[in-house]
This record gives sequence, structure tokens and C-alpha cells, in this order.
Amino acid sequence: SGVLKKFEEEELDESLRKRLKDANEVPGSLWHIYETRDADKIREFLHKAAKEQCLEILPDHDPIRDQNWYLSKKLRHSLLEDYGVKSYTIVQFLGDAVILPAGAIYQVQNFHSCIQVTQDFVSPEHLVHSFHLTQELRLSNEETNYDDKLQVKNILYHSVKEMVRALKIHDEEMEEMDES
Repeated sequence: SGVLKKFEEEELDESLRKRLKDANEVPGSLWHIYETRDADKIREFLHKAAKEQCLEILPDHDPIRDQNWYLSKKLRHSLLEDYGVKSYTIVQFLGDAVILPAGAIYQVQNFHSCIQVTQDFVSPEHLVHSFHLTQELRLSNEETNYDDKLQVKNILYHSVKEMVRALKIHDEEMEEMDES
């Protein structure tokens, strides 16, 4: 079918190719995922592509977050050749879940009706990255309720509170040891 042909044209690893041939597997979505560190290169590429196509990207819009672009195989190849940005291609089969790192840049093409469930997880260990992501979302007009999106301030408050508690316990234990 046309859907299978679309998947077969992609650069897929052998395990995904095997699943495509399995009659019991139903491919549902095609994902292209990019590393967060390539965001500036991707933005530059999208601005260049827009200019070449005589399209305008408004100054206060982020071409990555506004979701007006779908990078075709040809555009993804140009992005790799001109900017060294590689995409990772995943076929999501019915029943599969895809987990992305916070702030990952991706595009997804659905071939069946689907429900997307998004869950954010932020840990104190990745607070700096989460803070930068929050600032990026704040600058994007497409993103609403950005202040509460990742609850970075809340995580920072509770992390510091826990550190202070642990230090107090440690100090009390040290005082008890000095007294004995």
C-alpha cells in the first residue's frame, strides 16, 4: 500500500524494517527526532528555506515551535548536508509509546487516527536544561501558560528545601558526635 511505501522510502534500522514486513504489525506514525543542541542550526535552516520559498517567518515566531514546517526527505537531506544536523527516524506501530528527551525537536506524521498523550517529567538533576527550555518557550508566542509548563521554580524551591533539611540533620549528627 501507499503507506507502507512511504515507510520503506525512509532510512530505517533493520529491526523497524522487519516489523514493517510483519503482517501483525500496523505502522501508525513516522517520527523524525533531532537533538536539542541542534535547535539553532535548525532555526537557521528554516529561515533560509523560508527565504528560498518566498515565505515570511514573523520576527516573534519560532519556526520550530510554530509547527508550520514539515521537513520532507529532501529538506532533511539538505539539513544534514548543509548544517550537519542528523534526524533519527522512528516508525511508531500501533500500541507503541515514544519517549522523547525534554525539549527534543521532532516532527510526526500520523497515518491512522490517534490520540497523543504528553507527560512532562523534570528532575532536579536537569534543572538548568529545564530552565533554558522554559525561557525558550517563554519567547515563543505559540506557547501559552509557559510559566507553569515545567514548574522549574517549584522544583528548585523543593530541591533547596530538601538540601537545607539534609544539612541540618548532618549538622545535628556532627554536634552529637562532638559532644560524646
